[in-house]
Amino acid sequence: MSKLVTLRKSGNSLILTAPADLKNEVGRQYSVDKRSDGSIIYHPTTKKNIFDNPDWLQYDYQKDLTEDPELQPLNPVGKERLEE
Repeated sequence: MSKLVTLRKSGNSLILTAPADLKNEVGRQYSVDKRSDGSIIYHPTTKKNIFDNPDWLQYDYQKDLTEDPELQPLNPVGKERLEE
């Protein structure tokens, strides 16, 4: 099912309009490759989970919460409204 589309310019970007029958793909990201023969190939990308990294799996978040001064509760110094 091949459709004819035209490359157009919008601002500093070049746009290939997707046919309306691809409406289920709205918001999906693609990586683009241009081949030596001039063809353009779009590949759906998968989102990488940054927390699947072994360094993040071993990270001690609770220690960070207790030791990092920027993550400590603030002491009000003026007329801040505190709701409890």
